[in-house]
Amino acid sequence: MATRKAIADRDEILKFLTSVMRSDELSEKDRLGAAFKLGRYLGLETGDGDSGDIPRVIIYDGTAKNKLS
Repeated sequence: MATRKAIADRDEILKFLTSVMRSDELSEKDRLGAAFKLGRYLGLETGDGDSGDIPRVIIYDGTAKNKLS
């Protein structure tokens, strides 16, 4: 018998959310919730993820010292 870790790691959580999202037996609400959580993790909400979007361009005019931080 394999021992289970007390806390799920990232891969286990991602696999679980993916299986919920793909399940035909769960409600659409549950599946959408899992899809939104996966999208949030992947950065698809903010456009920071690998979604194929055109990268955002920041033009720095030198007027503020902390503009790039």
